[in-house]
Formats: sequence, C-alpha cells, structure tokens
Amino acid sequence: MEVKKIQPPTTGFLEVRLDRAIVDYLWMLIDKSNLSKINHKSSLAGNISISYVLEDDRDYFYKQVCEPLITYFRKHNYGKDPEKYNVISSSNPQLTLNRLWVNYQYQNEFNPYHDHRSLYSFTIWLKIPYDWENQARLPQFVDMNDNDKKAGNFEFEYIDSLGKIRNYAYKLSPSLEGTMLFFPAALRHCVYPFHCSSDPRISVAGNISFKQDK
Repeated sequence: MEVKKIQPPTTGFLEVRLDRAIVDYLWMLIDKSNLSKINHKSSLAGNISISYVLEDDRDYFYKQVCEPLITYFRKHNYGKDPEKYNVISSSNPQLTLNRLWVNYQYQNEFNPYHDHRSLYSFTIWLKIPYDWENQARLPQFVDMNDNDKKAGNFEFEYIDSLGKIRNYAYKLSPSLEGTMLFFPAALRHCVYPFHCSSDPRISVAGNISFKQDK
C-alpha cells in the first residue's frame, strides 16, 4: 500500500527582530504622540488606559519594514487566498499603512480576542515590564499546567482542520522587546493581564489595507 501525508494549509505569521534604528524611530514617534495626544482608544477592543495615534513620517516605517514583510509573506505563501493575500507586492500603490498607534497597558488591563478590518496587521513590543516566569508563580497559577497559565501572554487563536480551536501563545518577557509579529488582519489575537508591576507594557500596532478600505 502507498501512503501519502496531506497537510492542509494553515495561514501563518511572521516573527521579526527589528533593527535598533527602527526601534529608535518608533520611540521617536511615541515621544511626538505624547505631545499631540491624539486618542485612539475609541477604535480599540482593548480594556487599556491609553492609546495614541502615531504618524509615520514620510512613510518611513512602511517602506523600510512593512513593504519587505509583505513581499516575504507572499513569497513564502503564508496565506492561500490569491485574491486577498497574494496581491502585487511591495511597491503596489493600492496598499497603505492606514493606521499606526501605541498602546499603554497597565497591570490588570487586557485586550480581549479580536481581529482587525484590514489586510495585514502587526504588533511590536517595545517595553515589557514583567517576566512570564515570575508572573506564573503567583498564587492564582499554582497547580496549573504551564500551557494554561495566561500570565500576561500574547496569544493567537485559530481553527484546525478538525474544527478545534487552537492557540499559539507568546510568554512575554523583556527579552522580546523589539520583536514584531506580522500577520493577516483576520487572525484573532488577545493580550492577557499581567500583575505586580506599576509600569506599563508599551506596544505599537498597525494595519495595512487597500487604499479603498481605509
């Protein structure tokens, strides 16, 4: 008998370690946003204290980071929908970074499961004021399986070929500062609350859309 394994395609995502110059640029945008204070909270599902709009000066971040990642995503076939994800690539004038913002999440705050009305989305962790290992030792997590400890995790949710809900979790710590996740905007994700730190978790997020979707 002849046996052949068939693996149904599942849309993935990209994990990116940003260069120092890009991280510094994002902090510069955040400094500017703290002066302008253009509120973004009303557009979010997150139960967080502060969110401000960022302005990408001369599309620098889009051109230096987003365009190459769009090309990479398509080249490696993350996403099998040719009409949506495999659009003509990086220099395509139809695509735009239509929203960019910074979130400040304080202890006990959270971002429930949600998706974005765009083509691609991303999140970037710039400051993580806690370590998952320490959070997981808190009393509420005693005698739990590590995979069930939602101790300040960032998490994706998807459905497998059997219709079961699966999760892919990032157990956050300062070692992930400067890391970017680039993913299809329809991929559901959430952020769980952290505890025992008075400092905020600071992250930048954005949406890339067709211009007519703006």
